[in-house]
Amino acid sequence: MTKKSASRSAFFNPRVSINLLRTLAMTIGVLLLIHQTGSAQTQNPATPDYDAVKDFSIISNPNGVWSYGWQSSLGSPLNLYAVTGTTTVSGMSAWLESGTYPDNPPYVAHNDTSNVICGSTFCVPPSYLHLHPGLNNEVTVVRWTAPSSGRFCVQGAVAGLDYVDPTTTSFYEVLDSNRILFRARIDSYKSPVFFHHVLTMSAGDTVDFAVDFGEDGNYFGDSTGIQFKVTNVRWFQGDEFSVR
Repeated sequence: MTKKSASRSAFFNPRVSINLLRTLAMTIGVLLLIHQTGSAQTQNPATPDYDAVKDFSIISNPNGVWSYGWQSSLGSPLNLYAVTGTTTVSGMSAWLESGTYPDNPPYVAHNDTSNVICGSTFCVPPSYLHLHPGLNNEVTVVRWTAPSSGRFCVQGAVAGLDYVDPTTTSFYEVLDSNRILFRARIDSYKSPVFFHHVLTMSAGDTVDFAVDFGEDGNYFGDSTGIQFKVTNVRWFQGDEFSVR
């Protein structure tokens, strides 16, 4: 009888019961965390809603939410490009002010292939648009217009494409033509600068991705590559991103 009583006492030991409860609570907590993490990943959009490179087209300008043009100075009215070019460089298509690509900037051009295409002084990967300011520092611009109100995640990169000089330009991300969100000095070849943030926007608000001369004051060797994507963050909760 003594051994049986000792066994029952050990089984109902309060310390043992508390430890079991703690272990059970930790297990449940881990399972809940895994479930929540999986749910958050499911809510994350797998692909962006808008992609400047993949959406590029020379069929029309504007092209849906995208517009391609130039400004006499940063923030001035946007003049839409009206000339297209597809014949001077095989595999490239472009919007220009006048003349031909790539001899007559300003322009915005697209690599239509899956390979890197090189000109006399530059190389354009298929993952970047090719932007070049004009002779008189006309600012070349890719504009995205918000189709609805909401929060939008903007992420991308800008890099020099000119391997001879190399590239010496300034890149700007401008909200509604009057607020510079991000700027970068581009002065090297194939060294991308990245940007990423969330903006609260109203329908019709615009974000310009613009390139000008840069600090050297001329348009020589100013081939600049940009890539960026925009995602409507309907699933986003919290304030950890900077917003307008």
